Amino acid sequence: MKDKIRRILDLVRGGKLSLDDASPLLVALSPRLALSPGDHEFIASLLGRPELSSAQVAEHLMLLRGVREVAPTAPRPPQAPPFPDPFGPRFGESLESVMGRVTQQVEKAVNERLASGGRHRDPAPEGDVRLLVIEVESAGGDEYSANLPLSLAPHLGKLIPPHGIGALESAGLSLEALQLLIEAGPPPGRLISAEDSGGNSVQISIK
Repeated sequence: MKDKIRRILDLVRGGKLSLDDASPLLVALSPRLALSPGDHEFIASLLGRPELSSAQVAEHLMLLRGVREVAPTAPRPPQAPPFPDPFGPRFGESLESVMGRVTQQVEKAVNERLASGGRHRDPAPEGDVRLLVIEVESAGGDEYSANLPLSLAPHLGKLIPPHGIGALESAGLSLEALQLLIEAGPPPGRLISAEDSGGNSVQISIK
C-alpha cells in the first residue's frame, strides 16, 4: 500500500494532481486515508520539503492515519483471459484506423500474456472475469466501445482514442491516476464519466 500512496504523492508533487484530486484515490486504498483540511496542510508542507522523498511522506501519512502496511498475497497463476469479440457493434466510420491499432495492441497483449504463462490454460469461468467497459463518443458523433478484461488496464493509453483521453484530462484526471484507481480494486459500477468543453465524452465502468 505504501508504494501506491507514494505514486499518488509523486503525482501531487509533480503538479499532475492536487491534494483535493488525490483524496478520493487515497480513500479508495483505505477509508482511514480520508484527509481533513488540517491533514491537507500538513501533507502539503511535507511535500514541499525537498529533503523528504515521497516514500517518506507516505510513511508519515500512514502513521498519521493509523494505516498499516498489508503483506501482499501470493499472485494467482497466470491464465489466458477469455477474449470473445470484445468490441461493441457500433463504430463511427472515421474510427476505422483507431480500431485497427486497438485490435493489434490487444492481440499483442494477449499473446504476451499467453507466452509468459507457459502452457496454455483453459479460460477462467466467465463469471470470474471482471470486465473494463470503455465508451467514448466524439463531438462529431463517432462512437467507440470496448469490453476488455480488467487485466488490460495498464494498456489504457493504447486502448482509449485520443479524444477520449482529452476528455479525461479536461476533467482533471490523468491516465496514470485512473490506473491507480483501478488498481485499488473498486467495486463493480460506473468509475469515470467525463466530458470536455468540445463535447467529447468518455465513460469507464467495471463489470
